[in-house]
This record gives sequence, C-alpha cells and structure tokens, in this order.
Amino acid sequence: MTRVFLPVAAIVLFISFFRLGSVALFDVDEAVFSEATKEMVERADWITPTYNGENRYDKPILFYWLMAASYKTFGINEFSARFPSALSAFFLCLALFLFVRHFRGPYEASLAAIAFALSLYFVAYSHAAVTDMALALFIALSLMSFYLSVAGERTSKTASWYTYGFYLFSALAFLTKGLIGILFPFGIAACFLLVTRGIKGLGTLLFLRGILLFLVVSLPWYMAQLAINGQEFIQQFFIKHHFQRYTGVISGHRGPMYYYIPALILGLLPWIVFLPRGIRNAVRSEQRENTALPGSSRDTLGLFALIWFSFIFVFFSLSTTKLPNYILPAIPAAFILIASGMTGLGTWKRHTHLAAAMLIALMGSAFLIAPRYLSQFNIGPADWTIAAALILFALVAIFLYTAFSKKTLYSVMAVFMLAYLSLLMVKALPLVNQQLQGALHKYSLYAKERLGSDERILTYGINNPSIVFYSDHRVVRVGNRDELLPLISEQKRLLVITKAKEVEGLKNLGFTLIEQDGRHAILEKQ
Repeated sequence: MTRVFLPVAAIVLFISFFRLGSVALFDVDEAVFSEATKEMVERADWITPTYNGENRYDKPILFYWLMAASYKTFGINEFSARFPSALSAFFLCLALFLFVRHFRGPYEASLAAIAFALSLYFVAYSHAAVTDMALALFIALSLMSFYLSVAGERTSKTASWYTYGFYLFSALAFLTKGLIGILFPFGIAACFLLVTRGIKGLGTLLFLRGILLFLVVSLPWYMAQLAINGQEFIQQFFIKHHFQRYTGVISGHRGPMYYYIPALILGLLPWIVFLPRGIRNAVRSEQRENTALPGSSRDTLGLFALIWFSFIFVFFSLSTTKLPNYILPAIPAAFILIASGMTGLGTWKRHTHLAAAMLIALMGSAFLIAPRYLSQFNIGPADWTIAAALILFALVAIFLYTAFSKKTLYSVMAVFMLAYLSLLMVKALPLVNQQLQGALHKYSLYAKERLGSDERILTYGINNPSIVFYSDHRVVRVGNRDELLPLISEQKRLLVITKAKEVEGLKNLGFTLIEQDGRHAILEKQ
C-alpha cells in the first residue's frame, strides 16, 4: 500500500497547497469569511461571528473555528485564511483513495484520487477560504463511514465504530453548513438502504448512542446561539439562509435546471467523459446482484456512489439559488464512478477518448482566441493563453492516440493536466485577481494608513468585504445619494471607495479624486 499511497499523497499535497497565499482574497465570500474570523479572534467571542461589527448568521461556527486556529498558528493573512480548505481537500482526497482501495484495489483508488486532485473543482475550492471543501470532507467521511458499516461482512463491534463515525462526521457537517449536514448524510443513507434492503433496512439508522453522539457534538453551539440571539438567529440562520435560499433567489444567484451540467463539464474536464460509463457500470452491477444466488457477496459501491451523486445533484438542480460550489459534496462520489469508468473500458474506450479530445479541443481553441477578449477587460499580458492552448492540444493528441490504440496513458494525461492547472495558478489567477481585487486592495491599504482608528470608510454603491479586511476599519455602506448627504454634513472628513462611474457625481458633492482605475475609485472630502 505504501508504494502507491505515498506518491498519491505527495501529488495531492502539492496541488492542495501550491501558491495558496499568492493572491489577495476575492470578494465576496472569501473576504467576508476571513474578516468575520478576524473579528472573532480580536473580540475573543467564539459563539457569534460578526462582520463589520454586525452579527453574521450565514453559516454555523465550525469553519470559523478552523480559520481562527489557522490565524493563531500562521497569523492573519491569505495563506492562513485558505489553510483549512487546503487541508480539508488533502484529507478528502486521501480518504477517497483509502475508501476506494478498500473495495476496488489500489489501481482504481489511484485513478479516483489523482483525477479528483487534477480537476478544476479541486484546485479552485482547495484554494478558497469558504466552507465548501470542509463540508465536502465531513459529508464524505460520514457517508464512507456509513457504507463501511453496512457493506460486506463486519463484526458488530467494527460496524458500530463505523456507525459512530457516520454520526460524528454528520454532526461536524451540521456545524459547518447547517441543515444539509443532516439532510445529505441521512437522506443518502436512507435511499441506499431502501434500494438494497427495503423499508425494514431504515432501522439501521436508528442507533441511539450514535444519535446521542450527534447531539452532544452539534447541539451546544446551536443552544448557545438561541440563548444569546433568540428569534433573530432563527429568522436569519434557518429561515433566510436555509429555506429562503433554497426556494428563492439570494444575492442574484439564479440558475436554470441544467445549471450544474455545464458546471460539471468544465469543473471535471477531461475526466467527466468517463462518468457515463461509471454510471452504466453501477446500474449493470446492481442488475447482476439482483439476479445473483442468495448468500453471495454484493458489490454495491457503484450503486452507493450513484445514489450519493444523484441525490445532491437533483437536490441543488431543484434549488432556485445556484452556485457552482453548492454541488461540491457530490464530487467525491462522481470520481468513484469516474474511476470505475476508466477501468476496463472495452468498446466504450474509443467513444470516451474521442469525446474527451473534442471537449479539450474546444477549450484549447477558446484559449487561442482569449487574448482579444481579455484585453477588453484590461487583463494582460495574455501570452500565457498560447501555452495553455498548446498543453490542451497535446492532451487532445494523447486522447486521439489512445482512442485508436490499446494503451490508456492515464499517467501521461495526469502530467499534462498538472501542467495546465499549474499554469492557470501561476499566470491566469494573478491576472484575474489583479483585475478584480487589485485596486480595492491598494485603496484599502491607503485607507488603513491615512485614517485614524475611530474613522470609518464609506463604500458607495458597492459591497466588497475585502475593504474591511485589508483596511482594518469599519465600513459604512451607502447605497444612494440620499443616504450619502447626511453623512457629508455630519462628518468633517470622508474617504469613499466606489465604482469608477460614480466619480463625477461625487466630485459635484465636493469630493476630490485620489485615484481610479477602470472599475473603482477612491475619493476624499476634507
């Protein structure tokens, strides 16, 4: 096992932490989590997170605690803000390897873990200071524990330990992102038991000591919040950020029913082409098991992964509010299916490899024409896009070759994918970050140097939490001219960060332009 495990662990470790703190925090989510945790550390209030001095009820407490521990260890900076996500990604990938190896052997486990680590989904969310990778880890560990407790022949003692793991990691998921930490593990487990054992199988979930463990781990913080903040916590946390987010549109994040199909294609390319055969293998395997002789052992891993993936995919496809990161807890299951689809392709091999070649060729062509569009957004130089296109076209050649040969060359594909993703991290990410965050970061540091500790910054018509984080000052958000005028009369000195299009209107109110770029500006009124 060590001969395979150590190289896999080394590759995953490199990808998870490569250039982790190299760019400024992105608005909105990264910056708001980082600032809320900073305020938690500064106030030493470990129960109620605040952002910009106001209570924040968007998410439960565990991720803030993880970030706070990172701040205490590494200091308050971009690396430490993203460290919990990188560490969660590393452990999630290793857990996926060990889980698949237990049932399918080291080869298929390596395919699942390496393909997962060499996907855009993994790279993006292992490097983001948001809850999603930690949530995906806890849900995966919960479901893996459940499956280990019910699959194969287990002693009652061994099965009970895995059942404890199911309840423990569900509790941690509940403390990371709320009710889906209950819905996903228990809903997926229940669906699997119904399919494989019928309605009587649901009794497996009724494990009293496991339920007590869940309550002991998760309830204290929720009870403390209810005691401290009462109805406000219920309204904001449960009503707004659970039910209204699912049934309505929050922050303009609307999407069609098919939203997650292109998201998965882009996020899992090129490995996504093996998913259909993995699904087919899971269905075929279950059909064979249904006709097997009584008493024979069952291989239901594919079926379990299919239920796991489908449950989350359907749930979020039906949600009104949609974001690419929502579906991340389904991605480990997708790669269990993908790894199955990558082995023993048979007659599917030519079709899947040709499909991969076509999709990668389209992406490579997009990089060739990208410079003319990137220049419109002042993102440059864009010569790196040629290198990205060449890497992708090399991948096209490999897939075309393997489509008409007996070889698979997965290791060679992995090398080129690593080169492609590394190039995006080294070249593309800093340029995008500079375009989106560069001016705001600069203006925030200017405000930090110029303003006294009791003075505040105004943001006019924008919502960018990175300003709060980098300026170390409270921010007054002003939405329109009517809200701004009273502040002008009340305060002797004002510093305003706003969109570039608002400059002329603010000049007419007596503000002096300090600096502006194509998107944002900073002005001052003495």
